[in-house]
Amino acid sequence: MRLDCRYLHKKLKSKGFKIETNDDYYCRFYINGKVKTKIRSKAGGYSKKKYKTLPNNIVSRIYKTLHFDSKEQFKDFLECPFELEDYQKMLFEKGLIDLNI
Repeated sequence: MRLDCRYLHKKLKSKGFKIETNDDYYCRFYINGKVKTKIRSKAGGYSKKKYKTLPNNIVSRIYKTLHFDSKEQFKDFLECPFELEDYQKMLFEKGLIDLNI
């Protein structure tokens, strides 16, 4: 599964992530757009260097650091069958976020 960096950033922003930039791009998950969580992944500083389309190995690293169980689950999240509420529930069940904020 290969992903275009701009597509990835756009989809993650629509799902509650904010893109933070330094020398690289990182996406960080926020609950309700306000509460910063520890859920974070490097998501495309690669485009500044050589990648406009992220190769399979980098996509694998991204979905694992965002705590998805499979690439298919990550793909569903980006393409909408797996909604933001489903992602929050999954992270809560894994003990990674607290929804009672």
